[in-house]
Amino acid sequence: MRTADRGPTRRSFGPTRPQADDVRNQARAIELFHLAFMQATSAKLRPEDYAMKGGGNLRFFLRSGRRSADVDFDYLGSNFTAFGERVNELLTGDAIPRLLRLRNIRAFDVRLRKDTETTKRWMLKLARDGMPDATTKVEFSNRGEASDPVLEQADADLARKLGGIAVRLNHYPPSAAISQKVRALLDRSQTEPRDVFDLDHLFRQYPDAIGQAGLDPARVRRAAKVAEDIDYDRYQELVEPYLDEDIVDLYSGEEAWLDMRVRVVTSLRERDKLASR
Repeated sequence: MRTADRGPTRRSFGPTRPQADDVRNQARAIELFHLAFMQATSAKLRPEDYAMKGGGNLRFFLRSGRRSADVDFDYLGSNFTAFGERVNELLTGDAIPRLLRLRNIRAFDVRLRKDTETTKRWMLKLARDGMPDATTKVEFSNRGEASDPVLEQADADLARKLGGIAVRLNHYPPSAAISQKVRALLDRSQTEPRDVFDLDHLFRQYPDAIGQAGLDPARVRRAAKVAEDIDYDRYQELVEPYLDEDIVDLYSGEEAWLDMRVRVVTSLRERDKLASR
């Protein structure tokens, strides 16, 4: 495994500063949409029917400093078709636009892009003065893979910072989030540096959770290898523009990425050794 290079920095192929600033502005607008969507669903949908997962779960419930580009949920109910119709009514109705107008954001071009027995996926665009239009995704999965979510209030400090309300939703606790992130690291068609960032956050903030995650040792070994092979250019392009301003100085740059990657790989390999005894 490479260690941080203290010599001259190699040439970066990440986004230019103006491009990164555009993405950061888009990420802020997307996050405000996520909060508005959470507020609307908590008022109109039964909480026992769905659970927030992925980056949105980490951001709104587990205090991650990374904004998510999309919002994902597991469906927990028994009539996915009817549930999808209710979500579509929310996304095409006026409740969410009213909340977004308070932030000078307009949602448009809402489209149901995938509608199957296992996945319902909507894509939409967000417009705001001085910002290129942003595209985000809302997805619900019905694959029977959900594991014991908990009903809790979202991070009140973050909601207050965004000018909204911290609603109560089902979401996944740290141990389940770790299991999901290891699975994502292994099963994506293209590896994503955000999975390494998220695992680093979970391992640092919830050190006991990895032992409760029920990880398969063989998959842990494979996940460590995958994490080790993700380079900085992809992190710079795909994660750094989504970092909260409170942490961007701490987690930007190649040295920060290499340190993060070393921590995650080390934690996974230590867990593998413990599980193999």
